[in-house]
Amino acid sequence: MAADAMCTGASDGIKEHKIKITKCIIIALCFGFAQFLMPVIGYFVGFAVYDYIAPYIPWIAFAVMLLLGLKSIFDGIKEYKERKRATAEGEVCKTDDTVKPLEIFLQTIATSIDALSVGFSLVGLVPAIFDAMMVFMTIGIVTFLLSFLTILFGKKIGIYIEKFAPFISGLIFIGLSIRFLVDAITAIL
Repeated sequence: MAADAMCTGASDGIKEHKIKITKCIIIALCFGFAQFLMPVIGYFVGFAVYDYIAPYIPWIAFAVMLLLGLKSIFDGIKEYKERKRATAEGEVCKTDDTVKPLEIFLQTIATSIDALSVGFSLVGLVPAIFDAMMVFMTIGIVTFLLSFLTILFGKKIGIYIEKFAPFISGLIFIGLSIRFLVDAITAIL
């Protein structure tokens, strides 16, 4: 469950390699909370609505991740051109390599939307609400911890690959979007 959030967290750390620990914690908390909340929602909504929503979940995640990836790459191209222009004019170029709140929100939704299906699937398997909540809480805590660690890892390597960070994070998002696209296509077949 935490794999998507881990990849996204690593790319956030790479993109904003000067990210503060408090922001790392906030991002990881967002991922962890969403990975807890989405299965809870799915669990209580149940199978009645699942049949209508399930086919669209991978498509939504695909679209959001693809948009984030393309945006990151286009931002990287813009920063590259700005650095090149500044270098030609003898200026020092300051780039804005930060992960913005809207990006964090979209990443959180995109990486956790498939967790709805986990909640749906546990309706019949784990009938006791307390047991289901323990499963969902475990998913949230593990996602928080692993996301936090991968953000820190991304931050460490981001220092060395600063010029390429938007392209790398963009490719990671596009890779995740392809994974969701494959999920969507296999669901049809």
